[in-house]
Amino acid sequence: MLDSQALNPSKLEDLSSFLLSTLDEKVFFPKLGEFFLGEFNVDQVLIKFVREDDSCQAIALNGEYIKNGKIEEKGAGAAGHVVRTRRPYFSNSVESDPLFSESVKNGVRAELVIPVTQEGIVMATMHFRQIKSEDNFSREDVNKINEVLKALQAPLVNMKMYLSAKLLNESLLKQIELKEKETTTSNVAQTAYYSQVSDKPMVANSQIMKDVLGVAGKVCQSHVSVMITGSKGVGKATLAQKIHCRGIRKEGPFFSIDCSSMSEEQLERELFGEENINSLDTSVKIGLLEKANGGTLLIEEIDRLSPSAQVKLSAFLNEKLAFRVNGSVPYKSNVRIISTTAKNLDEVVSQGEYRDELYLSLTTVKLNFPDLKDRKDDIEELATHFLNLDKDLNQQKTLSPGAIEALKSYSWPGNVRELHNVVERAYILSDGMVVEKSHLSEHLLNEKVAEEKEEETNNIINFTNMTLDELEKHHICNTLEHLGGNKTKTAKSLGITVKTLYNKLHSYGVIAEKNQ
Repeated sequence: MLDSQALNPSKLEDLSSFLLSTLDEKVFFPKLGEFFLGEFNVDQVLIKFVREDDSCQAIALNGEYIKNGKIEEKGAGAAGHVVRTRRPYFSNSVESDPLFSESVKNGVRAELVIPVTQEGIVMATMHFRQIKSEDNFSREDVNKINEVLKALQAPLVNMKMYLSAKLLNESLLKQIELKEKETTTSNVAQTAYYSQVSDKPMVANSQIMKDVLGVAGKVCQSHVSVMITGSKGVGKATLAQKIHCRGIRKEGPFFSIDCSSMSEEQLERELFGEENINSLDTSVKIGLLEKANGGTLLIEEIDRLSPSAQVKLSAFLNEKLAFRVNGSVPYKSNVRIISTTAKNLDEVVSQGEYRDELYLSLTTVKLNFPDLKDRKDDIEELATHFLNLDKDLNQQKTLSPGAIEALKSYSWPGNVRELHNVVERAYILSDGMVVEKSHLSEHLLNEKVAEEKEEETNNIINFTNMTLDELEKHHICNTLEHLGGNKTKTAKSLGITVKTLYNKLHSYGVIAEKNQ
């Protein structure tokens, strides 16, 4: 149990008055932490501000404001647990508690986390830490801290109202900004986007996926162009984002454009930019190659690039210089190109339908993303991931053995995208906490039935009233016809000598006796 000084009512009143006088969270929370550090026998008081998306950001340590504090994802660590449950949590041996893995790195021995709550909303989490002290935490400590927070009800209500208004205002400003962008870029927002992408986890239990991710991991630490090939729906764009997020350009922008979603003229304007010059004014539209300077540009369905765009992109990759549409002055840009295609571009290039110099520039490293049917070992984990994606712990379901077997037996022509849709539908159809085989899509279950019927049909031998001699004649003549009349190949295929073949053909009347 912690020792705390007897709380002086006048100190508490002074604190309340000070907190009522400020609506700056950069001042409010450090002052709150400073008070607790002085009144309770602890080594550290860390305060984390709960953001709009329930992620937590460190804002104050021992009464000092933390600029650009570390952000923890929603639900992560002890703070995430307390935000989710709205209940205090402590451990007197953090090294054995996985929720405090970050605290262990900072030399913390014991930690108590208290939610600062108003009207059911967690505004912040307060972390009381013991590093050198041997004192332990108890339920009584929780009560004492909550008594102080209760006495500070008025300033906490004020801060909660201010933060709500601030978040609402920021949300409205973002919506206005997005509307303005939509107005200026017309429908381009649907075909090209910029995003601070995240490093999404990729399942790799199968050896084929381990090999792909192994090469991708090496590519991350370079600036070279990468082409990712594979069928539609396998996850090529996700792999491209992973390469960016784990690479040396991760702090730079990430743009993406789909060549199949716009006309040739529009695609060139989006990639290279455009200059409109008239007698009154000159307007410049910045292209994605310029916008992505210092970062990564993902060009999806690169096989759909027009011949003129191929020439311009090839020149850019060689010289790092490009011209805007209607422009006369070149610009420079340091951007990494990652491209994707579902086609076999080797064949397209060999047929002269795609510029070979551009293809060579784009394929410094080439990664082939496998179809889902070729990575059966990944299906169960992928399906479970999609089944419970964005679900709370009490809403998560499991797949029955029968459902897993059915998923592994299916051919998945739509790949990972189809798997996502199938299990999402199964989650909705399942009333209980277990998804059964019967909850899966009918087309998935019917495929195996159709295959079994086809196999049965193929195994049926049609009866024909024929003697062995007639059967032998039929087989020899069919083989000879299949091999284009080549008697040497036919004899070899049948396992007989050429002379024997000639004798049999003569007996069938197929060749004249003089040909023997």
